[in-house]
Amino acid sequence: MFNRQTSLWMGDLDPYMDENFIKQAFSAMGESPFGVKIITHRITGGSAGYCFVELADEASVERCVQRLNGKLVPGSNPVS
Repeated sequence: MFNRQTSLWMGDLDPYMDENFIKQAFSAMGESPFGVKIITHRITGGSAGYCFVELADEASVERCVQRLNGKLVPGSNPVS
């Protein structure tokens, strides 16, 4: 399902950021992810804090990297 050229790695996910949240965040940027794979901690089963997002093409990945690298995810609620 996931292809190196069209997959985007996202880190520093907060616990509330589930698959649906990630899809909505990308939709808010005008992208339509094909899939989201949140990596789980092997002992706790909870989120390991990162995921992979499958996008349509390499251009979509590049657009998202430019918009998100070092920035907050659209719709996120950071704790101050």
